[in-house]
Amino acid sequence: MKTLFRKYRWHPLLWALFAAYEIISIYTVHDKLANLENYLVHYAINISLAYTLSGWILPFSLGGDRRRIMTLAIAIPFALMLYLMASNFADRLLGYISEADFFASAGLDEIFIAATIWRGIYFMGIGSTVFLFQNRVTILQQAAEMQQAASNAEVQKSKLALELANARNAYLQAQINPHFMLSSLSYIYDHTRKSAPRIAQTVRYLSKLLRYALSSERGPEKINISEEIEQVENLLKITHIKKHNSYVRFDCEPGCQKAQIIPFVLLSLVENMLKHGDLSNATIPGSILVFRQEETLVIETKNLKSDGINDTGLHTGLLNIQQRLTHVYGNHASISYFSEGQYFLTVVRIPFENYSSLQIPSSF
Repeated sequence: MKTLFRKYRWHPLLWALFAAYEIISIYTVHDKLANLENYLVHYAINISLAYTLSGWILPFSLGGDRRRIMTLAIAIPFALMLYLMASNFADRLLGYISEADFFASAGLDEIFIAATIWRGIYFMGIGSTVFLFQNRVTILQQAAEMQQAASNAEVQKSKLALELANARNAYLQAQINPHFMLSSLSYIYDHTRKSAPRIAQTVRYLSKLLRYALSSERGPEKINISEEIEQVENLLKITHIKKHNSYVRFDCEPGCQKAQIIPFVLLSLVENMLKHGDLSNATIPGSILVFRQEETLVIETKNLKSDGINDTGLHTGLLNIQQRLTHVYGNHASISYFSEGQYFLTVVRIPFENYSSLQIPSSF
């Protein structure tokens, strides 16, 4: 309704000025005036003919992609015929009510027909002018909108180009920084393997973990579990160097060596156990089990609970594993963790899939 009002808000004023111009001109030339109802009724019919042409006939016949010339050729004479009938009926009705003719008799004679058709063509010309003007305004608005859209697209393109440049720069930095770190670790290893072999071994295992992390970040979504097992062993070796009294038992069924898994699930479980568990009891070591149950790969960790366990950090790490499992496997994978007396257990279940691919090199 608001759009319609904005589109036609000046039309009543323009029609009023046009009617005043015609009435004053006829009175000046012929010294004739009709009564008010004659003007209101006939101008209503004339204006309706103009809007019928500009609002219905021309848009339907000439608007859009298709041109319906035959429809236009039929619709215009038909509209004129209806206009003629409406004008004659209005004259007869007004003559019956007020007993006054509108500058002529109400009879359907040649003069009436010629004058009325000429009047109809005149208002059809006005309707055509309105249609062309509105069509021009619409075209200009569409052009302005397209230009604005193109401008916005250009701005968006510039932003994307800038973001791409920033991303490339960040990617280059991400390549430079880890390689710089690996080179530094290699330097430390070379200069400490004789004077401080324990530190050198720690640096060696740490560099392997770092290489694995970089390869997994840029590698496939799923890997051979044997690659993850190798890094778990490196992590356990680092822990044993730092704490001699850390005891962990790691068992993997032979049939699971070629299982497929997403990176950092097994490694994150072990890291959580090393960080939060009590592994100081040689008779009750922490345990890591990898085995197969029908078509499911099961990873299970079990350890004594530490007195100073940080539940918040523990749950955050396990929730992160759960989110990654859901992202890759959907409802086909699960992780559960719970306390059982003095023990804390975690169990991960994923679909068992064989993996056949070249392993990522992990040598120092």
